[in-house]
Amino acid sequence: MRDHQLGDCILGVLVAVGVLLSPMFAAGQDTVSLKSIKKIYVDKMDNDLDQYIRAEIQKKFSGQILVVLKPELADAIMAGVSEHQSGTKAAVTGRWLGLHDTATGSVSLLDKSGDTVLWSSEAGDRSVLFGAMKRGGPRKVADRLVNNLKKAIEE
Repeated sequence: MRDHQLGDCILGVLVAVGVLLSPMFAAGQDTVSLKSIKKIYVDKMDNDLDQYIRAEIQKKFSGQILVVLKPELADAIMAGVSEHQSGTKAAVTGRWLGLHDTATGSVSLLDKSGDTVLWSSEAGDRSVLFGAMKRGGPRKVADRLVNNLKKAIEE
């Protein structure tokens, strides 16, 4: 019991020291806040998810954030992966019944150098209510990812 209390005490001291020292280490780095980003480069992704994300950024941010076509012009770089299931089984259980995602995507927003992750999110296209009548696939995934980014910037 006494060893357990000593371990908790040491852990508490280490956490406190880490909290106190972290601003000193961060001060030496140029960290970018999400609110300061005005230009984003969207890297190529599977299933044309990058094209849908570009369109959604233009639509949802209406000029607040621009999509640039060269990474050197950007304040941040968006990179990610996408997966899309097709076929009869995926259509019936995923699209029509809304039981699972037929398309998924995971993206990260990196600083200009690509060394620091500023934000990341993942999304799928599942829609339980009215699944067959709503759009799905990479378009829906892009819509959800950009909505998540917009919420993170507005926080």
